[in-house]
Amino acid sequence: MISPQNNHRGAWHFATLQFLSFASLSLLGTYGNVYFKRRGLSDIQLGILFAVPSAVSIFSPMIWGLTSDLLQRRKPIVITMHLVSAVLFPLFWFLSSQTFVLICIIMGLFSFFFRPSIPLIDTWTLDYLSNKGGDYGRIRSWGSVGYMVPLLLSILIFSSSSGGTAEVLLPMFFGVSGFRLLAAIQASYMPDMSPSGREKMDWKALKIYLHPFAIVFFFCVFVRSFVFSPFFAFFNVYLDTLGVTDNMKGLPWIVAVGAEVIMLAFSNKLIQRFGAVTAIICAYVAMAIRFFVLAAAPSWEIILVVQLLHAFTFGAYHLAAIQIINRITPEAFRATGQTLVSVIGGIGGILGNLIGGVWASSYGYVVLYRYLGLSVSVATIILVIAFSNCKE
Repeated sequence: MISPQNNHRGAWHFATLQFLSFASLSLLGTYGNVYFKRRGLSDIQLGILFAVPSAVSIFSPMIWGLTSDLLQRRKPIVITMHLVSAVLFPLFWFLSSQTFVLICIIMGLFSFFFRPSIPLIDTWTLDYLSNKGGDYGRIRSWGSVGYMVPLLLSILIFSSSSGGTAEVLLPMFFGVSGFRLLAAIQASYMPDMSPSGREKMDWKALKIYLHPFAIVFFFCVFVRSFVFSPFFAFFNVYLDTLGVTDNMKGLPWIVAVGAEVIMLAFSNKLIQRFGAVTAIICAYVAMAIRFFVLAAAPSWEIILVVQLLHAFTFGAYHLAAIQIINRITPEAFRATGQTLVSVIGGIGGILGNLIGGVWASSYGYVVLYRYLGLSVSVATIILVIAFSNCKE
């Protein structure tokens, strides 16, 4: 079902790179926030800390994307990103809340190399598929599988108790850096983009981003990042307060990404039938439901069930967003277009993490998710009206 398909050996190379890149992301996303909380950071400090990657995302993806488009090379940039981030990440092990400013500085450097690697890998994958053919969703689904595998192993590796010390999360550091190093090695064996046949870079072509449809789409990207950044930042900390053990903190994400894999396997056909805009609206409705359920302080079983909505909030949304930006962006600026989405998302993430940190600190996690649900509900209404009044 999730075979990269077509008899192209290269497709398996890209699937493997997606697998390794998302394996490191899953460990960082699931246990990183818990680690920093146990190092003594407050909710407001967590909000500020996780706003740093969003701030870096305002300029770093564009730097890497423009460099890649100008050089018409993906391979050396992807390898560099993975190697440097693998070296920087272990530095967090030696820091505590007393060195908060230094933590933020290292987070900025780490994010400069870590965050833009995913959209650039997506661009590299799309370059390959435009020449060889194939289904992006099926290749990308291996990234989702890579996200799940370390979390399955974490059930055996991490403690079966809750509220432990930061030191028990040491395996996360080996996992994040290890998978980044393996991804760099994998990328070194892959074919780079050929510059032949590429259209000339005409900067005036970027005026397409001022089209009403593009503006509405970027608003959609902004809002999603605004609500999802604090959701990711505080979800596992929230689970910690609910008494969920360390080895079970990955289970909700195993369920979520499992649903995502299934959606990615079929989403290409669904989007062809119903359209990318419909997929985005469905994702927004699912987001609102997901946040409102979490705001009700549900049982462990309900938390696992509501994670199935990740099939829409990420699986359907991600492929629809990739297709839209790839469709409206001139070919010569393909990497720039993909990274521009990260820039807009970075701005939303800054505000989301800062405001989310204040909400969590002042009112608690239940109110945080209630406010996120209200925010995405209002945005859904705006998007339905806006998309219905502008054409792509």
